[in-house]
Amino acid sequence: MKPPRKSENELILGLVSVSDRASRGVYDDRGIPELEAWCRKAIINPMAVHKRLIPDERFEIEKTLRELVDIIGCDLVLTTGGTGPSRRDVTPEATLAVGTREMPGFGEQMRAISGHFVPTAILSRQTAVLRETPDHAALIINLPGQPKAIAETLEGLRGKDGKSVVNGIFAAVPYCIDLIGGPYVETREEVVRAFRPKSAQRPKPAEEKQAEPVQPSQPAKPAEPAVKPFDPKDILMVSPRRAQNAPEAAVIWLHGMGVDNNDFAPFPDEILDFGGPVCRFVLPNAPVREISAHPGYPLRAWYDVRSDKIDDNEDRAGIRETAARISLLITDVEKAGIPRSRIFLGGFSQGAAAALYAGLREEEPVAGIVALSGYLPLAGTLFSEITPAGRKTPVFMAHGLFDSVISPLTAKRSAQVIQEINPDFRWLPFDMDHEICQDELAALAQFLRQHL
Repeated sequence: MKPPRKSENELILGLVSVSDRASRGVYDDRGIPELEAWCRKAIINPMAVHKRLIPDERFEIEKTLRELVDIIGCDLVLTTGGTGPSRRDVTPEATLAVGTREMPGFGEQMRAISGHFVPTAILSRQTAVLRETPDHAALIINLPGQPKAIAETLEGLRGKDGKSVVNGIFAAVPYCIDLIGGPYVETREEVVRAFRPKSAQRPKPAEEKQAEPVQPSQPAKPAEPAVKPFDPKDILMVSPRRAQNAPEAAVIWLHGMGVDNNDFAPFPDEILDFGGPVCRFVLPNAPVREISAHPGYPLRAWYDVRSDKIDDNEDRAGIRETAARISLLITDVEKAGIPRSRIFLGGFSQGAAAALYAGLREEEPVAGIVALSGYLPLAGTLFSEITPAGRKTPVFMAHGLFDSVISPLTAKRSAQVIQEINPDFRWLPFDMDHEICQDELAALAQFLRQHL
């Protein structure tokens, strides 16, 4: 999926410092601060910066680069460290392993620049690659480990008159990002001048034609229709039958596609049996709709599924409408006297997906989010849309290792996206298919109890 951007020209930037000792805390890392400071000095575009400090381990470097490009959606990843000839210097090998095409000119130019200062520049093994997925591509560049050398290789060398003597590598980066489908990156020329052929240059903002003002005589656009709340007749309220005490919490629970809310009517007693709190379950019904991937069979679903691959051509409007309705339901439960700190949001399968999407975007935190055998819809938008409340909301996600409906790989990738920006996250795999097992219920009961 394409990376999320808060604006059309936002650059999503990954910065990686590879150092055994800095990653262990033996000394403070200087690579990432130097890289970030230089990028903010040189680049005009708004930026989303994702930073990683990792040891000189090839597997860890490869994993980090894949995460930054494939999951987060970085357009440019700059690494520093681990490019020398010692046996622990494996950054180039890891970079080449994840790359789909090598860009050797970057390494050649860096060695040419450093060679003006030290003869040992020829020992440096920096390289650059493109990493390409079906709908996204990124440029990954290995930079030197010394902070002073970072600026030199990025900016190049200038003579006493201030004119460029040797071009820095960053002069070619913006045009490269253009060619692989990224944003139009602009730089401050006093730091480094981005080079593009005339045919690829855009006019400066001051030169761009201003948009025509809207004439007063034009009719205003009609207001978007308000989100329709759940009909009370479509909501089932269930409390444990064997409970001696009043409910301690409310759980808004969303069923899976093709069933209805009666499927989870026994859940409150089952949670209690496994040591969980006394919970009142609020079970709304999804609307009946025809699914594009399986036309001719209307069924209950929270949003449309347009392909057998659930995260392909996702129903953005339907997902967001469902999230808005869930938000209204949370507010209604709160108005009924249950504070948000005691309201959980969860679900199974497609209901779990809807719960994750909605809960992580709530303006005020709920007690927790539960996703059983689900995934994160529109995963690429989370980094730009998650709220401060969503970052603090505890999340419990569990999945079957043999799930034949929602691929464990899809679920695991969703988990990695959430874990990236929400530290209070728990992921548990179970030896099962698309179902719920007793060990999973016990873990869920513990999660509910822990976060009350």
